Amino acid sequence: MTTPEQATVLALVDPDTLTHAQTGGWDCVLCGLRLIDAPSQPLGTVTVKRGPAHVVYEVWACAPTCGAEPAPPEPEPTAWSHFLSHAVDCPDCRTGERCSAGGALYREVRANLPGGAL
Repeated sequence: MTTPEQATVLALVDPDTLTHAQTGGWDCVLCGLRLIDAPSQPLGTVTVKRGPAHVVYEVWACAPTCGAEPAPPEPEPTAWSHFLSHAVDCPDCRTGERCSAGGALYREVRANLPGGAL
């Protein structure tokens, strides 16, 4: 069941396009402005579907509500960001050992570079 508060938020934004900073309450859900340096107000809650999970976030907007268009979605992850995400969590990659998954991701990074090499 959608509450009136959620209905208002859903009319203003598409939950699937919100950035991490917007769902975390750091950026305005409407214009993307960093709220640390600006007055803000709670706008309500929004439910974001991530696979089988449904997560409810309280979202914030500029005060008074800016009325701007929603911020553009975050760009798609790059091959480099996939490699870095793996390397940070992989004990072998962190210690300089050879890792087949990290090696494959690194080769993908190199293949996507202009000229194909570092």
